[in-house]
Amino acid sequence: MAEAYPSDNELLNLQSDAETGVEYIPTGAAPYYLHFRKLLHRLVLSTRRANDLRVYDEGGLDVGVKAGKFWLRTDLIAFAGSTGNTLADDKAAIYVYLDSQGNLVTDEYTAFPSMATTPHVRLAVVATSGGDIVSIADCRAGHNIVVPYEAGGVRRVIETHTASDTLGAAESGSVHTNLGAAETVTLTLPDAAPQGTEFTFAVQAGYELRIDPGAAAIRDSSGQDADKYKAASAIGAAMTVVADSSGDWAVTAKAGTWTQEP
Repeated sequence: MAEAYPSDNELLNLQSDAETGVEYIPTGAAPYYLHFRKLLHRLVLSTRRANDLRVYDEGGLDVGVKAGKFWLRTDLIAFAGSTGNTLADDKAAIYVYLDSQGNLVTDEYTAFPSMATTPHVRLAVVATSGGDIVSIADCRAGHNIVVPYEAGGVRRVIETHTASDTLGAAESGSVHTNLGAAETVTLTLPDAAPQGTEFTFAVQAGYELRIDPGAAAIRDSSGQDADKYKAASAIGAAMTVVADSSGDWAVTAKAGTWTQEP
């Protein structure tokens, strides 16, 4: 059902909206055009942020994107706005988004990428046909206010393993321990993980925790060989690995003694 308005009597007696500061035009006010401009002025002020990063139709197959900003961890990324972005014709869905560097992407036709592996800001889904924009579905909801996790907002996922397991790239950013294990636990890293995929491992039980890179290599001071796991068994040992551009894993942090598979 459609949303209902207040009664006519209530509407006629409204003076202003306390939250936005928008003032209603009094009945019989003169000059009317001046009061109307005041109303528009307050409306523009109260809705200005809603225009940030908005995708709009420029005619034909062109779209523009308004300027705006977004948080990536504790970095505030500014997007200056963009015009004259020509989209492909006859597409049922074009997924328009900004990547983590603030670059506009307008040639994704299957779906938005996974947020776990490809951080991005979703802007809109656009449909085109016959040389024109058919529709623009706004997808900015959820991006307006974000507390970076380093500032105490979004927290990392921590998972305990009492048996061996294979991790997925979508779990990037998570922490994995062997708390409660009564035997050796092997955690296998995902194959062909996107660059920047990150995992942290921590030994919390006195049994060996192994990090298996599959056919790739985990590169640290204990060795650089492919298809060799790293292992530690002392409680408190920890290691963070990040997928690099060559398909291997870089060690960005390490505590305790880790050895490479013989």
